[in-house]
Amino acid sequence: MDIKVIERALRDYRRKKSVVETTLARIENYKEAISNPESFTHIFLGSPIEPGMPKGTGSKVSPVEMAITDKEEAIETLRQWIKDDQSRIYPYQIELEQINGALGALTRQERFIIECKYFENMFWRDIEISFNDRFRQQNYITYEGLKKMNKEALELLIRILEPYYSRFKTS
Repeated sequence: MDIKVIERALRDYRRKKSVVETTLARIENYKEAISNPESFTHIFLGSPIEPGMPKGTGSKVSPVEMAITDKEEAIETLRQWIKDDQSRIYPYQIELEQINGALGALTRQERFIIECKYFENMFWRDIEISFNDRFRQQNYITYEGLKKMNKEALELLIRILEPYYSRFKTS
């Protein structure tokens, strides 16, 4: 398996985690509205025009026409939105669980390096300073040593994550 697959997944980790967290928060809000229908008078369906599409000069749809005021219909719409959102984030949740599990196999120092390099997008010099400040050791570790530790950590992550990512290879 190519090391670039793991590096790309690690670089995209924070974005995917944010997508999952915000979607789960939205789902909780939908569930709260369903359990307490008196809390809302309608749900707004948003704009019928896709973002970035040119707007026509024809008939205009009013915000009232884009709102569902019937409680039963609104609740059913919210239930469908919950299903849609859960379906949308499911692959991200699985991938995040796989990465989190694999990161658990690393030492604290290796995990720190991986998180700094791929999650925080730090430069090697900055990682060197942070690493040596955090893990005060007798010997100062240069960024060359940190790069070696990073490579070893990535190789371990590849061995652990290969069964997961190999399923998505395209021939």
